[in-house]
Amino acid sequence: MQVKNNMQTNLISVTRGTTLSQLLDLFSSFHSFPVVPVVDDDNILLGIVHIQSFFEIFKPHHHDLLMRNPLSMISREPTNIFDVDIEEGMGLLVIVADIMDTKMVKVEQDEDIKKAYDLMQLHNREAIPVVDKDKKLVGIISVFDVVMKIFKEKGLV
Repeated sequence: MQVKNNMQTNLISVTRGTTLSQLLDLFSSFHSFPVVPVVDDDNILLGIVHIQSFFEIFKPHHHDLLMRNPLSMISREPTNIFDVDIEEGMGLLVIVADIMDTKMVKVEQDEDIKKAYDLMQLHNREAIPVVDKDKKLVGIISVFDVVMKIFKEKGLV
């Protein structure tokens, strides 16, 4: 069961220069925010934007070494979106390059879907991008895709 036989290929992707306003406009018709791959002009996967990326915009930048250390045991207080002060024009000033995750989890299309599922579980992701051997974006696989494959094999769908 290879990833390429079970992934979604009807994708919307953005570039590093896409503005926050353009990104939000792309998804205004969705009922929930999907994973958004970020690609270059050759469709090489550069990063990913997920809903958590938006909260990074509103977090204050601390210069305290303990706060920046990802291994720190300090618990970070979540951002309350209702308490943030959004500056006028922010939608044009913030671009995808400012909020994208470049250390994203991805899987190659020829891998087994079990590996994709294990990666999603390990990194607490509901979906991850799929690339070919040249690192070009070819799809996205989600937990739902894996569940549907298993249900189909069991004759439940």
